[in-house]
Formats: sequence, structure tokens, C-alpha cells
Amino acid sequence: MEQLLLPTDIHTFLAARVLGQEDLLRRISVSLYKHIHGLPAPNVLLIGNSGTGKTTLMQAVAAFYEAHPELDRFRVMLIINANTLSPEVEGEDRTTRLFNKLEARAKVALGSELTAEALREYLENATVCVDEVDKISGRISGKPNVEGITTQYALLTMLEGEQFLYRARVMEDGREVETDIPIDTGKLLFICGGAFEELYDQVYATLVNRRDDRRLKEVSEVERKPDGTVSVRTMVRFRLREYLRLADMFAFGMMPQFISRFGTISMLEELGKDELRQILIGSKASPLRQCLEYFRHMGIRLQVTDTALTAIADAAAKNSRIGARALREIFNGMIAPYEFDPSLSPKFVTTDKGPTLTIDQETVAEYLNRMAT
Repeated sequence: MEQLLLPTDIHTFLAARVLGQEDLLRRISVSLYKHIHGLPAPNVLLIGNSGTGKTTLMQAVAAFYEAHPELDRFRVMLIINANTLSPEVEGEDRTTRLFNKLEARAKVALGSELTAEALREYLENATVCVDEVDKISGRISGKPNVEGITTQYALLTMLEGEQFLYRARVMEDGREVETDIPIDTGKLLFICGGAFEELYDQVYATLVNRRDDRRLKEVSEVERKPDGTVSVRTMVRFRLREYLRLADMFAFGMMPQFISRFGTISMLEELGKDELRQILIGSKASPLRQCLEYFRHMGIRLQVTDTALTAIADAAAKNSRIGARALREIFNGMIAPYEFDPSLSPKFVTTDKGPTLTIDQETVAEYLNRMAT
């Protein structure tokens, strides 16, 4: 490698693209460092509500490989939904199906005329991201899920680092041939993630019904009111990361053999209002950025005040189960009428800078009040 990439360098790259989740980013950075330097790298399992950044993190890892030409042999990266591995396909086992996808990804990224040795190297050094891995649970709604169990076993074959004989189409002496390639799956890096929504309810019910030694903890919150007075209230706050045990994962339907193959199990933090505000301002996929471009295309200048941004982030933070997706729901719902007809807004005026639409705190509050009634 031309330049030694340290875990801190990897972290800097990822943190510019994934807001919050500091502990997780450090762990991922160490796993990636080990992977690209040929050291045994711990596979990573991500647990977090929808909208906390699992998919964004996977995309950031892909961008990391692409941004460093010296990491060419690690460029093959696959992001798939676990459900695509679940259905049984006649004449094709799930492990082969996954390698078929990896081979296709390799040929798209690196060209179709790969030799057997080149393809083997790319496949062995691949990173596989499996999203919605909770959907292959061995139990769904309290009933056995045979397909989920079978899919976990298929992934387990690779997570355990077994040799796998894969039949691929490669170039040999200038012509395309089929050949069997022995793949050392122990070199693959797996990053799997899921919302595990029922897990939250499962663990909470265990605590509330006192089924084991865990108990909900009371916390005190200090609230300073506008008139200067201070009030203290005691409340019970449930955060899964504070109570989760491996036994809960097994009860959820994840096999012990499967879970044990992850060296890192990380709970994603719920995004707070500061992180959500920054996502609204800085994320490439932010609905604010998309709307700015939309109105610019119409010849209209869109202004969103700082207080409006804060109000949107505050409202989204209260929907912790859907994280950053709440930003999109709130912002898009509020702006939709003005996208159709900007003149519907009393804050739409013509200035010396041209037609201008202003979204302020009052606009946000009116929308939220309508939604609440």
C-alpha cells in the first residue's frame, strides 16, 4: 500500500459522511484497517432504529474504497437486502447466489475480462453488507421461520471462514471459460444491520414483567422554564443499548452460532436534534438541498431560517423510532403545498433578489399544529 492508512484516517473519512455514532465509527474504522491490511477483521452487526444511519454507513464504506486507488483489490463491495437471499431458488443454494452477486459486482466495477486468479483475489477481499438482517430471524410473530434459519446457515458458511468452491466464468487464453475457483471466505468482511424493531418491544416487556434480574431505571430531568424557574421530574427512559443481552438476540430468533461470528455488535444511538439539524443542512440526500434546487429551477429563492431548521429538527427528534426519516416526512409535508404553488404562502414575496419564499419558525409551527389536530 502506497500510504499507510491508520484507523484515525479511516474514521476521519467516515465521520465526514456519517453524523453521530462516534463509538460505532471507531469500531468500523478498526475493522476496515484490519481488513485492508490482511489481519483478521471482526465482522460487524449493527442494531438501530430506522433512520439512524445503517445504510448511510454502508455507503460511506463503499465511498472509502472508491476514494483510495491503492485499495483496488478491496473495491468489490456488495450491499444487499437480506430478503433477497431468503427465497429458495431451484438449482441454486444461497451461498452461490451471494457469490453470483459478488462476481457480477466485480465485473461491473473492474471489467468482464477477469482471469480466475484476479477474480479469486477480488472476491476474497470483498466487503459484504447485508441490510435488514433482522428479517431472516428464525422466528416471526412467535412462529418458526424456516427460510430465515436456512439463510442464517448460508451466511454462517462464509462467516465461519470455510473454503467454498465457486463456479465462475473467467478469461483464459483469450476466451471465456467456466472454472471452479476455491474461495477462502475467511478474508471477507461482513457488515450486517437491521432495525430489530420487535427486539425493543421484547426486551421492554421482559423488564416490565420482571422476567429476569433486569429492572427499568429512573432518571431525573431538569427543565428550565422561560420565566427562569426550574423544575425537576423523575421519569423512566428505556434505551435498548442499556439493557440488551445476547440471550435477547437468541430469543428474537438469531442463532447463537450466527451471532457469535460477529466480533463487534453495535447499537446505533438515536439521533438527537443537533445531529438531525446537521443532517438537514449538510447531507447530500437532505430534503432541504433537494428543495433548494427545485425552487432554483423555478427561478425562486428559498430561504429557511435558523429557527425553522431548529424547529424541524426538534420535531423529528421526538420521533426517535424513525430517526432521520422523520426529517424528510416533516419537511416534505410542510413544503409540499408551496412546491405546487409558492404563492399560497404569505411569506412569498418579490424582492430585489427576485421571487423569494421564506420558511420561518411560524410556518413550521403552523404545519406541526395542523398535523397534531
